[in-house]
Amino acid sequence: MAKTELTEQEWSHFFDVDDLHATDTKLTIEASEEECLDVARRLNVPAIKSIKADLILNSTKGSNIIHVKGMFHAMVLLECVVTLEQFGAELSEPVEGWFADKEKAVSFVSAKRERDVVKSQGEIEIMDEKDDPEAVINGVIDLGELVTQHLSLAIPAYPHKDGVKYESGDDKVQIDEKSPLRKNPFEALKDWKENR
Repeated sequence: MAKTELTEQEWSHFFDVDDLHATDTKLTIEASEEECLDVARRLNVPAIKSIKADLILNSTKGSNIIHVKGMFHAMVLLECVVTLEQFGAELSEPVEGWFADKEKAVSFVSAKRERDVVKSQGEIEIMDEKDDPEAVINGVIDLGELVTQHLSLAIPAYPHKDGVKYESGDDKVQIDEKSPLRKNPFEALKDWKENR
């Protein structure tokens, strides 16, 4: 079986799983200025000033699964959906992920699910990430990509600058009574039958 290559992302911080200790492995990772620019482009935000994460990695004795947890902190420039002004936002959220070397072992839950897929050929329940971990590729996991994925979920879909609210009626179109625009879209059809 051909080995899968681990591709470098906008912000990659590769961790070699052989560096895991018997106890928790603690790391702090931080994106460079250039990596912040690349992540901002990917996440479609005006700018990212900084991304930093404090992470703890561990593997249960006798288990092939590596658990990553921690917190990320990011300073992000967003655009207000009401005023279109740019404003800074500090985002801080938990990070969690599970990884396993699929070439060494497959979890019992994952193997059972694959068997059920073949048997039923129908809808299959989505598994918890801890039961279906991401693959460790060539003995390495990308912690930068894991944090980037969590950051993308933390960015609000409709950012609002503090104190700015969408007022009901802001979206109503004001039509001048003397305007050639008609109030009723079917008004143009009122004489249709007579003109035929």
